[in-house]
Amino acid sequence: MSARETILNKLRTAKQPFPDAPPRPRQYRRVAQVEDTDREALIQRFSFEMERLLGEVFVVDDDEAVCDKVIELLKSHQASDIIAWDFQHIPVKALESAIRQSGVNIHHPETHDEFREETLETIRHAQVGLTGADQAIAATGTLVFSTAPGKGRIPTVLAPAHIVVITADQLVPQLEDWVAKQRETDLSLMREHGNICFVSGPSRTGDIEMQMILGVHGPGKVQVVIKRS
Repeated sequence: MSARETILNKLRTAKQPFPDAPPRPRQYRRVAQVEDTDREALIQRFSFEMERLLGEVFVVDDDEAVCDKVIELLKSHQASDIIAWDFQHIPVKALESAIRQSGVNIHHPETHDEFREETLETIRHAQVGLTGADQAIAATGTLVFSTAPGKGRIPTVLAPAHIVVITADQLVPQLEDWVAKQRETDLSLMREHGNICFVSGPSRTGDIEMQMILGVHGPGKVQVVIKRS
C-alpha cells in the first residue's frame, strides 16, 4: 500500500479527520439572492447576469429554432471549422446534421493518443467551440462544465468564440442549489469527473494598467442558446 493510499484510508475511516475544524453549519448564508424561481424568471435572471458579464443569450422555443440560431451564429463568426463535444452531450436533435449541411467542418478532438500533435494542429485555427453544459446558475450567469469521454475541455477554451446550448430545465437559482443537488446524489458528479469548471462570461484579464481585456486565456465571446422546451 502506498503512502497516499494509507493517508486516504485514514481519512475515510476517521469519524472526524480534522478534530479542530468547526462543524459544518446546517444552513449557509446565500451570497446571491434569487427571489423568483419560476422558469421564465430564471431565464431572465441568467440572461441579465450573463449579459452583464459581456456574454450573449438567445432564448428559443424548440430544437429547430436552436439549429437555426446556432447556424446563424456560426455564420456570424465566418466559421468553417468548429471543435465540439460529442452531440449526445448537446441537448438538441439534428444539430450535427444541420451544421454539416451548412458546410461547416466539425472536429471532436482526442488528444490522449499518439496523434496528439497532429490533432492540435488540425484544430488550431477553429473559429468556434460548441458544447452543452452540465448546469447553469441563474444568480451569477455561470455555466458548469465537467469533463468526460466526448465532452472534454478543449472546445470550451481553445477557439475565440464559445457557443453553449442548454435547456431551460438545466437552470438552477443559485450555486448552493447545484451543490445541494450533488449531495442528493452522493456528490456523484464531483466523484466521477476529474475536472469541473465554473465559467462566468468570456475569458478576461487585467494588465498592469488595470485595463480589462477579453479573450486572452480563453474565448473572448461566449454565446448561450437556451431552449425553452
